[in-house]
Amino acid sequence: MIRNFIVITLRNFRKNRLSTSINVTGLVLGFFAFVTLTSYVYNEASYDTWHEKSDHIFRHTTIDEALGVSSNMVAITSPRMPKAAEEELAEVTASARMIHVGDQRLEKGDKGYYATQAKYVEPDFFNIFDLELKDEKMAEEFNAPRKVILTESFSKTMFPDQSDVSGELITISDDTWEIVGTMQDVSKNSHLQYDVLLSLFPAESDSSFADYLDSWQGLGMIGYIVLKDPSMEEEIEGKLREISLSNDVNDFWIPQLQPVTDIHLKSQDILFDGYHMNKGDATYVYALAAVALFVLLIAAFNFMNLTTAQSTTRAKEVGIRKVLGSGKKKLIGQHLTESVTLSVVSLAIALLLVVLLSRSVDLGLDFSPNDVMTANLWMLGAYALISIAVGLGAGLYPAFVLSGFDAIRILRGKFQTSSQGVLLRKSLVILQFVASVVMIISTLLVAKQIDFIRNKNLGFDKEQVLNLNFSSGALIRGMDVFKDEALQHPSISHAAYSSNMPGRTFGRTGMTLEGGTSDEDTWIVSAFSADHNYFDAMGIEVVEGRNYDPEFGSDQQESIIINRAMLEALNWDHGVGRKLTFGQSERTIIGVIDDFHFANMRHKIEPLVIYYNPAPASNLNLKMTTTDARTTLEFLEAVWSETFPNYPFEYQFFDQEFDQLFESDLQFSKMVNAFTMLSIVLSCLGLFGLSSFTAEQRRKEIGVRKVLGSSVYQIVKLLMREFILLIGIASLIAWPISYWSLSGWIQDFQYRIDIVSPDNLFLFGIAAIGAMLVAVLAVSYKSISAAVVNPVKSLRDE
Repeated sequence: MIRNFIVITLRNFRKNRLSTSINVTGLVLGFFAFVTLTSYVYNEASYDTWHEKSDHIFRHTTIDEALGVSSNMVAITSPRMPKAAEEELAEVTASARMIHVGDQRLEKGDKGYYATQAKYVEPDFFNIFDLELKDEKMAEEFNAPRKVILTESFSKTMFPDQSDVSGELITISDDTWEIVGTMQDVSKNSHLQYDVLLSLFPAESDSSFADYLDSWQGLGMIGYIVLKDPSMEEEIEGKLREISLSNDVNDFWIPQLQPVTDIHLKSQDILFDGYHMNKGDATYVYALAAVALFVLLIAAFNFMNLTTAQSTTRAKEVGIRKVLGSGKKKLIGQHLTESVTLSVVSLAIALLLVVLLSRSVDLGLDFSPNDVMTANLWMLGAYALISIAVGLGAGLYPAFVLSGFDAIRILRGKFQTSSQGVLLRKSLVILQFVASVVMIISTLLVAKQIDFIRNKNLGFDKEQVLNLNFSSGALIRGMDVFKDEALQHPSISHAAYSSNMPGRTFGRTGMTLEGGTSDEDTWIVSAFSADHNYFDAMGIEVVEGRNYDPEFGSDQQESIIINRAMLEALNWDHGVGRKLTFGQSERTIIGVIDDFHFANMRHKIEPLVIYYNPAPASNLNLKMTTTDARTTLEFLEAVWSETFPNYPFEYQFFDQEFDQLFESDLQFSKMVNAFTMLSIVLSCLGLFGLSSFTAEQRRKEIGVRKVLGSSVYQIVKLLMREFILLIGIASLIAWPISYWSLSGWIQDFQYRIDIVSPDNLFLFGIAAIGAMLVAVLAVSYKSISAAVVNPVKSLRDE
C-alpha cells in the first residue's frame, strides 16, 4: 500500500512539475518567514519569565500627576517605599531596592577597569531574582558596607589568572571595597543587565546616605516586591497609596506596580528606567506576529489554490480509480497524504535554511532563531502540527469534493467548470492580496513615520559633537586642564560642561511660581545643569533674554533659564524677569531657549529648567568643525594620556548615541520591509501558478478565439482582466484594514504623520497600483505565451 502511494505521488509530482515546484518554493519561503518571526516573538515575550517567582515579582512605578508633567509614568518610587511595603503589608513577602550606576571605575592597584552596568542592590535582591551565585554564603557576606560581587566575565577581566577572587580588595571612588565572590553572567533574557553588584548598605560614616534610604521625600529609588497573590495587584496599589499619603508624600505621586514579565515589552511610555536594557515594544511584537501569520497564510493560500486547481486536472484519474473500485475514504486519504507530505517536507527544508542562515548570515536580529528553537524543542512540534494543518487545509477541498462526485460526471469533465472551485480560488487570491497590500501600505507608512522622527528638527545640532563622560574625582579635578588643551586644536570650536545630554533621562525638580506657596502652584519640571558654552556647542537658540555669563557672578545662585514649552504651559507671553522658587532658593529667569527634544519622539517636550554650573559636571561636550575626525581624535587622545595617564580615553559621538533611541523602530521597519517583500514574492508565485493553470484550462478557447480573429492583445487582456479585478477588490478591502492597524501604533508618538493626509492617501493608491503592476508581471508571461501559441496546435492537442 505504501509502495503504491509513493509511486502515485511521484507520478503526480512529475506530471505537475511547475505547480509542485511553486508549491514547495512558496511553502519553504512561507515557513522560513514564519519560523524566523515566531522565534523573534517568542524571544521577546520570554523576558524575565525564567525566574521561579516571575509571576509574583512586581516593579514599583509611579504616576506623576504634578503640574508641568506630560510623561506621567516613571519607574522609580520613594526611597523608603519598597521596605515599608514589606514591613506593613502581609501580602508582600519580599522587597529589594536598587540604584543604577551604569559606568563605574574599579581600581586594582594602579590599574583601572570600567564596569558598564554597575548597580547597588540589597541582599534580598538574590531572594527575588534567580541569580546564580558561586557560593550561597555570598548573599550573607554581601549584607554589609562596601561589598562587591562580580560577574564571571568581569572577574576574568580584572583577575585573568585567578579562579577565586573572594576576599580581594579593590578601590571604588577612593574607598576600599571587598569582593565576596562571583556569579554567572546573565545569559537569559532579562530587563536587567549587570557586571558588578555593589552592596546597598551605608557605612557608619555615610549617615546622609542612610537618611536618604529612610526618606519619603522625592522619587529616585528602583524597587521590587514579591506578592503572595499576584491577582491582588490593584488592591496592593491602593494600600501603597495609603502608606504614601500617611508619610506626607505629595498626593500627585500615585504608587503603581508593574509585573516583571511586562517590563520588557510594556515600558515604552515609562521614564527613568535607563537601567532597562534592550527595551522592547509590545506593539511591534504584535505587529510582527501578525506579519508572520500573514506570510504563512499567503503561502498556505497559494498552496490551497494551486492544489485545488491542480486537482481538476486529476479529475479523470479520480473517475477511473472510482470505476476500478477505489472507495471514497481511500481517495480522500490519497489527496490529504500527498498535500500533508508536501507541506511537511517544505517545513523541513525551511528549518534547515533557518539553521544554516542563523550560523552563517547576519539576519539583522539580536538573537539566533536556531538558539531559541534549540532551547525550546516544543516549538519544533508546534511547527510540525502547523505544517500538517496547512497540508490538510490545502487537501480537504479537492479531496472531499472530487471523491464525492459521481465517476461518470467526473469523466465528463463537469468539475472543471464547477463554480465551487472557481469561487474558492478567487476568494483565496483576494485574501492573499489583501494581506499583501496591507503589508505594503504598512511598510510605506512605518518607513515614513520613522523617517519623519529621525529627520524632524530636534532643536539642537547632534552632528560632530564628541561626548566624554566622567565621574571619578581625579577626572573632575583635571578636566579643566584637558578642556583648555583641547580648545587649542583648530578643529575644536566649543567645549562645554553639562550634567546630562538629550536622549538620556533628565532629572526632575519641584518649583513654585512667583506669588505662589509651597502647597499651591507647585510644578514638577525637567532639569539639568550646563555651563555658558553649552548652548553654542549644541546649536540651541536663546529666543528671549540672554545666555549665562561668567561675568555675572550671581548667575549660578540666583538665575535660571527655561525653555519655550514652559512659557506655553504657564500661559506666559514672556519669561525674562519673572521669578521661580526652587526649595528655599528664589531665582530670576534671565533667558528662554527654543524647545529641543531631550526624550524620544513618544514623549512630548516638557517644561525644562537649566541651572548654571561652570564646573565639570559628568559630561564634556566637544564641538568639532572638521571632517578629519581621526586626526582630531589622535590629538585629543594624546592630551588625555598626558593629563590622565591612569585612565583610558573613552568617548562617543553624540549623533550615534542619540540615534540609538530609534534602534528598535529601525529594526522593526527593516523586518517589516523584508517580510513584506517576501509576501509580494509569494503572492506573485501564486498568481504565476494560477495564470499557468488558467491558460492551460482555456487553451481550446484561446485557439477558437484566434481562429475567429482575436488578436494577441485581446487574448492577453481577457486572461489578465480577472486577476486585475481581484487585486482591485483586495486593495479596496485592504485600505480600511491598514488604517485601523496603523492608527493605534502611530498614536504612541507625540510627533507623528497624519495617516489620512493627501500624501499618505496617495501612498495607499500607489500600494494598490504597485500590487496590480506586480500581478500583471506575474500573469503576463503565461498569458502572452498562451496568446501566441499556434491555434491549430491548441485545437489539435485538445
